[in-house]
Amino acid sequence: MRGASCTGLCASVVAESLARWFERDDPFAWPGLVEVKSSTVRTVSRGTLGDQDVHLKLYRAVRISDRARDALSGARGVKEFGNLREARARGLPVVTPLAAGRFSGTFGSRSFLITATVEDATPLDRGPLPPALAREAGRLLRRAHDAGLRALDLHPGNVLVTPDGRLHLLDLHSAVLTEPVDDGERARSLAFFCLGLDGGVRSPAAAPLLDGYRASATLIEKAGRIGRTQRNHALAAFGRRATRACRHTAVSRITDGASYERKDAPAELLEAAAAFRAGDRPEPLKSGRRGAVWLTDSLAVKQRPAAAAMRLFRASFWLEFCDVPTPRPVALHVHRGRGLVAATRIPAPDFATELRSASLSPAALTDAARSLGRSVGRLHAHGLRNRDLKFDNLVRDPDSGSLLIVDLDGVRRKTPLDHRGRAADLGRVLAAWDDGHLGDRAVHALVVRVFWAAYHRALRCLQTTSKKDLRRRSEARAREWRQSHPEAAGHDVGS
Repeated sequence: MRGASCTGLCASVVAESLARWFERDDPFAWPGLVEVKSSTVRTVSRGTLGDQDVHLKLYRAVRISDRARDALSGARGVKEFGNLREARARGLPVVTPLAAGRFSGTFGSRSFLITATVEDATPLDRGPLPPALAREAGRLLRRAHDAGLRALDLHPGNVLVTPDGRLHLLDLHSAVLTEPVDDGERARSLAFFCLGLDGGVRSPAAAPLLDGYRASATLIEKAGRIGRTQRNHALAAFGRRATRACRHTAVSRITDGASYERKDAPAELLEAAAAFRAGDRPEPLKSGRRGAVWLTDSLAVKQRPAAAAMRLFRASFWLEFCDVPTPRPVALHVHRGRGLVAATRIPAPDFATELRSASLSPAALTDAARSLGRSVGRLHAHGLRNRDLKFDNLVRDPDSGSLLIVDLDGVRRKTPLDHRGRAADLGRVLAAWDDGHLGDRAVHALVVRVFWAAYHRALRCLQTTSKKDLRRRSEARAREWRQSHPEAAGHDVGS
């Protein structure tokens, strides 16, 4: 079909309904469709064409590189249409392609894809799946690889499951269909599909999927090695979502700056952050060379130089990726070289204050030590370090008793094999567990033992190892901290 500004292909079932759209000169106005997902590069909408329920994917060529890619390999909507048709011809269960085309005009180049909606279908969970469903997903991956499908971003979110358990593939815009996939590509694909599981393909939750795939021990070993590298790249990629328009973040540009808001933040917190940004703010709790800190009834707000504020906001995304408890980020506002970072405020005193009050029972202390050991272990397994890890920067959740890291200024990305950095973090924690503030030596020994057990359990869960002398090096760093801060009590070490 050809129109005033659009050229494309379509199935006969929607040809009549699409005819009038092909005459439009505005690729953004699609009557009867409701937007369900949006990012800088594409928008997904849902609605009806005649009697057919459909999904529309509209691609945007934002950057010069996007336009160059479309010029070399073809418009992404049209390319994905061809991939879906080829996958169906090879016997793979995919969403039904109905139409694809390309708009051209003063707005630049846009391409689109229309597929039939799979009724009552939902994406697979990226976490552990029920064994039967995981086994079926493994069989689907095996069929796809044997059929020659190379999909660079095939993850559980790109597989739909219907109530009767049938699976459908979607989002094949970057896929290539050739000869059956080799072992190296199969290992990379399995590792990527299992990236949401702690330990990847070595997680017990991955066993049914690998059984359905009929994966060999050699293939699993290779996928395990690749998965560790992929996890490091995935952490960095997730951090970039802090300042990109995506399903997590809404971006609005202003003169000399920008605002970034978490889409899942409650509306009242976003309104409070906007009012704070507009100047409705109390006196700062503290201020200094780096900036200022405010605490309101619902928000904790920090002012930092723009680059530091963006690092702080990105660090909250890193901890979310690592599943480490921290207050939920709300918004980041950057303007003329300064930044304001707003996060949810936890209505509780810091952990150092609770220790000084001697109000915590041995059971509460061991729960806190277990929570902190898990958090530090997960940070280290993902290559993150916190050079400002002290009890003043921890808050105990009043409901669960777990410790939340509330100050992320010291969080940095390093290599997971940076054992020296691990020892420095652990040394601060060990110095802070001072037996003078835990009642007696028996409680102190119990708390430290629980902390270490939780720390190593988190490392093993994520298939990460540590050197045998890590504890010895950590205790040496703890002694160094005590010697260099003789005026500080144990819980204030490093302050």
